[in-house]
Amino acid sequence: MRLPKLLPFIVLFCFVFISGAQIQAQETKEKTEAKQAEPPPPVKELKPITTIDPLVPLDQLRIMVRPLTKDELQVEANAWFELLRNKARQIAAARLGVKKTNEAIATNDDQQALDSLKKAETVQHMADEKARQTEEELTKKAQENLGVDVAVDAAKPDPAQAEEGTTASTEEKSATTADSTTTPDNATTTQSAEAMKAAFLQNINRLQDERTALSDRLEVILTSLAAKGGDVETYRKYIAAVSGLELDTSDASAAWSGIKGWFISKEGGQRMGWNLGKFLLILFLTWVVARVGSTVISWLLERKVRLTQLAENLISGTIRNVIYLVGFAVALTALEVDMTPVLAAIGATGLVVGLALQGTLSNFASGLMILINRPFDVGDVVTAGGVTGTVKQMNLVSTNFRTFDNQTIHVPNNSIWNGVITNITANKVRRVDLEFCIGYSDDFEQAEQIIRDVLADQELVLREPEAVVVTHALADSSVNIVCRPWAKTTDWWAVKTAVTREVKRRFDQAGISIPFPQQDIHVYSTDASNGNGKIETVSK
Repeated sequence: MRLPKLLPFIVLFCFVFISGAQIQAQETKEKTEAKQAEPPPPVKELKPITTIDPLVPLDQLRIMVRPLTKDELQVEANAWFELLRNKARQIAAARLGVKKTNEAIATNDDQQALDSLKKAETVQHMADEKARQTEEELTKKAQENLGVDVAVDAAKPDPAQAEEGTTASTEEKSATTADSTTTPDNATTTQSAEAMKAAFLQNINRLQDERTALSDRLEVILTSLAAKGGDVETYRKYIAAVSGLELDTSDASAAWSGIKGWFISKEGGQRMGWNLGKFLLILFLTWVVARVGSTVISWLLERKVRLTQLAENLISGTIRNVIYLVGFAVALTALEVDMTPVLAAIGATGLVVGLALQGTLSNFASGLMILINRPFDVGDVVTAGGVTGTVKQMNLVSTNFRTFDNQTIHVPNNSIWNGVITNITANKVRRVDLEFCIGYSDDFEQAEQIIRDVLADQELVLREPEAVVVTHALADSSVNIVCRPWAKTTDWWAVKTAVTREVKRRFDQAGISIPFPQQDIHVYSTDASNGNGKIETVSK
């Protein structure tokens, strides 16, 4: 057999194969361990870039934040939030300074007044310095991240000169304060306190203007961050908490300064006035567009589509109302009213409102069916929904009727569509149904001829179709003659009244009576003495 001869080769092959597999597995394991032992690449620290210019225009800022990721926007939000928080600290320090100057004015102790003024100045200086350092730090980080150090440094003045100017300004301010607080020969302590108070109030107005500008820029960041899945609720609550105009009603001068400063500030009264002007302009343009648009739509529907007047009025009116609604929403945005919560509330309550307005939705559907089937139009005399009158107008909920006694009745469309609709004036020609009654002793042929003569004399009675005059019933008290002339729908009422009046006049001339209902009552009486009976007839 050949198997014993091949057995050594088979064993050798298996040994080599298994050894190679073990060596390869060992090498793979060593490479994996070495790769895991290598330190991970350093994660690049995210730095803000939009704070390179705290006064960046809003439209440019919106462009800058568009390509940023959620994490990058979070860094930007933190940076702008820090600027806003420091600005709020500056405002708080200035307000505290006003309180301290009020204490200095109210006290009679000069030393205590000087201490209050120094504390006010110290608090304000610390807040200003903190805000300046934060702004410089964020600006520097943005410059480093964008790689514009050289360009920015070239555009800026020499740092030594800037620092020298800042130091000189600080020293000048300190010297002025020192002169006002330590040299009573130049001014009294009260006058110094009043001067410092005026400076603090002016500073508050300026800081509030800057705070509003920072809030607007932070809101741009938050809007983009929220659109990309970030949590912005905390930031917006802080903005709402520190924003607004605060007035100290216990201090008349401070309150008046705040009001006056708000009216003349760029981010206050000027901004509100400009927004109010845009609001009114948008409303006016909306009114013009709605009027012109509805007129054009009505013309197109009448000349091109040829719908009913009812449908034209409804469609043009609906378009006009939609334009009004959209224009008003746009006008509200000009007043910086956030429409997002309003739209969210409408969406959240849509199901509840739909369930509550089932009847209204049913009327809406019935209104659409009326428009599609067109059983009547504006100006038609219709009997529908238990009402007879002229159709004046129709909306998506109800139809407006004007009755013959000049009453205005609004009938729900659902009641109209679910009932019988009788359009009295749908056709141009109508038949006038009249019935005249004569006595049994009168000549009915003579009466018929009189009626025919009356119809022939009436110009409003149509010759085609021919009128019908025929004796058709022998009633209990009269002989009934039917008169059925034809007339235009617009002349129907005039023909009916004119023919009735003329027939009555000619019947009277011819001695033909128009009887009223009569009954013959037969009374039978019995004489009790002789038993004879007697019958009496009484007509009634």
